Amino acid sequence: MKRMLKSLGIALAVAVSVSACAPTAQNTAQSLAVEQQRSQKHVQDLDRKGALMKDRGLNSYLNSVVNRIAPQRPPGSVPLKSYIVKSADVNAYTTGGGYMFYNAGLMAAMENEAQLAAVVAHEIAHIDRGHIPAKTANNQAVQLGAAAAAIGGALLGVPGQVTELAVGVGANAYASSYSRTQERDADSTGVQYLSAAGYNAAEGARSFKVLQELYGNERGVFATHPAPGERFANLTTQAKQLGATKGRVGNETHDAAVRKLRRDVLKFYESEGRTKEASLIRRNLRN
Repeated sequence: MKRMLKSLGIALAVAVSVSACAPTAQNTAQSLAVEQQRSQKHVQDLDRKGALMKDRGLNSYLNSVVNRIAPQRPPGSVPLKSYIVKSADVNAYTTGGGYMFYNAGLMAAMENEAQLAAVVAHEIAHIDRGHIPAKTANNQAVQLGAAAAAIGGALLGVPGQVTELAVGVGANAYASSYSRTQERDADSTGVQYLSAAGYNAAEGARSFKVLQELYGNERGVFATHPAPGERFANLTTQAKQLGATKGRVGNETHDAAVRKLRRDVLKFYESEGRTKEASLIRRNLRN
């Protein structure tokens, strides 16, 4: 349980403050080039191990969410590339340079498109606010290498769909180096993106109700981050301040896109005895 909570912690964070603090580093042509080169290597490592989902429908759906948020970014922002990792753990992370990775478990666990979009907006904010170049290049390389190396040659779980890949181990270490200031900066920027894109940001906040239901208010290695219950309350407040309590939720669209994936994830959870997660996915399938 704690492993999945740690993964969930990087998907999204929330702060009461509406004003974003300055980024800890500036994106430059040089820093973006380094990030893109490193990210491309990470993609190649994952692809070589069969860890990336090739389902056109799922990838198209994820890209449609990204494309709703992308126009809300500052002019000249780096182009975005999104990938779905064959992992049942609920996790999302960015390696910078516009590259973002979303685990199959995350897409299955989110109840609707607004909740998924909240995660997407947060990851984009980390990129745009210069949080990646603030880390040391050596640490980035080591952590991404750990993420790729942790993936075994054989895929467990449902063949070709979802597996208990350990990619989250490296990804968690990579993301946990974000400071409280950076997380709050990404919180504020992300929720503004979400609102400007026409999403119901208050519904997006309910992603943390999912966390609370499954894992309580534990924070694991993310001890400097707000607990799920606090994040839900803070994001709901911010959504009200932005007038973003209405807008796109996307229940039916999300269900249609991820229903088959949810069945595959459910099979894996059941086979592993992960009862709380399985219960959540069954409920999502009924709704």
